[in-house]
Amino acid sequence: MILTERHKELIERIGVFHEHKGMQPLVGRIIGLLLIHEDGEVSFDEIVEQLGVSKSAVSNALTFLQAKDRCVYSTRPGDRKRYFALKLSDWREDFAKELENIAEIQKFIDEVLEVRTEKNHEFNCKMKDFSDFLGFFKKEIPALFERFKRQQA
Repeated sequence: MILTERHKELIERIGVFHEHKGMQPLVGRIIGLLLIHEDGEVSFDEIVEQLGVSKSAVSNALTFLQAKDRCVYSTRPGDRKRYFALKLSDWREDFAKELENIAEIQKFIDEVLEVRTEKNHEFNCKMKDFSDFLGFFKKEIPALFERFKRQQA
């Protein structure tokens, strides 16, 4: 696939977005390439060529993506190349896992509030407000999913 300037710009923006989320810049750029590539999968050598980076940098980034369960590779009979693709899973399932994380965060905040003194009342109020919002969010999400399902039908 020949990347247009628009493709390249989009890949770069996706890379910067992921960099701001704490990932290495190349990790985000690989995600961008895998998202926009027409075949949905890209060989190792094509990643190196398209992004203009070293093999070792690509290897490290792909190892990270695989360890985070975001990327998989496949091979083809008679072809020694590995083809990488984003691991596409059920977004609803992924979102449910994120809700579990939110519940865990709320639990930690509540435990922290139990052990804190009233010395910094303003901070405690902000933490309590955040915990209350997380609880509200957890309760509202199932109704939101149901409305979305009805809209899709």
